[in-house]
Amino acid sequence: MPGELQADGEDIEALAKEWCQQKKIFFVHFRDVQGTKERFHETFHDNGPTDMARMLQVYTQYGFDGPLRPDHAPTLEGEANDRPGYAMVGKVFATGYIKGIMEALRLPYE
Repeated sequence: MPGELQADGEDIEALAKEWCQQKKIFFVHFRDVQGTKERFHETFHDNGPTDMARMLQVYTQYGFDGPLRPDHAPTLEGEANDRPGYAMVGKVFATGYIKGIMEALRLPYE
């Protein structure tokens, strides 16, 4: 979440609020996608349709207390694409992006 549910047309903010309150989210694979569930592609975390900063606020505000990691990022020039979505440079970017949002919004993290 949020990527694959966004592509399915779900209201991911409402789902995150509900599932956090019910303690049904145990970890977050933080990613974003563009397209539909039938045909989508993963985007950089700052370049998809989802307000990723808002999602981090929702997770914090509604009681999520578990691990969050960047999931799937596009492969960058010069990287092997033998495991699409798992190249290193995209993960480094995503980690910095997430941490930057959390620091800017003063969201707790460890």
